[in-house]
Amino acid sequence: MRIINLMWLVVVLIGCKPTKTKNQQREIVPEPDRLEMLKAQKATIDSQRMTKALTAKIYAKQPNEKAPNEVVDLKWPKEIDEVYNVWYNGEHQIVCVGAYPFSHTGDWNLGFTHYFDAFGNTFAFERNTSFYNSICTDDLAIEQIVMYYANDKMVDSTYVLTDVKGNQLLQDSCEFPYDFPYRVYTHVDDVLKAVGLKPTTTR
Repeated sequence: MRIINLMWLVVVLIGCKPTKTKNQQREIVPEPDRLEMLKAQKATIDSQRMTKALTAKIYAKQPNEKAPNEVVDLKWPKEIDEVYNVWYNGEHQIVCVGAYPFSHTGDWNLGFTHYFDAFGNTFAFERNTSFYNSICTDDLAIEQIVMYYANDKMVDSTYVLTDVKGNQLLQDSCEFPYDFPYRVYTHVDDVLKAVGLKPTTTR
């Protein structure tokens, strides 16, 4: 199986904030009121992404290219390593950036999404993975990790692992052959620089 440009994937997702993995612990700051606000803020952006409330630009990175190019009128390049979606609000501020490495084999799908506040700081991060060859199910295993941040500290995280019917899977009974390393960025400009797009210069 060919895993496309894994080194590029690692480089793209390296930021200044380490992530929680299965064997790592992050400091959790209990702030229930703030957490509810962050969850509501993320839910609003998620719902607006499905409407005309947000404007999206799509970029595709081709093999051996340093930077992605905007996809206009759905004219995709012949080969793709990774796709990026950038969502803007009515004030043309970036509220969300999604990175989607492309699987040529179809054995896995990955999505890494950063959510930004009005100052461009990351307040939430979501990682979605669906993959075969997990051992714990004959079909796709679907994994979701969501992390919430305030003042550059993680205040909460959730982890869900299910099959395609929504049945919970036991993490210890599954294998994760496509569990690539990743990092969470602290600011929208860090994300844009990493993927080769122009920073917003909002700092």
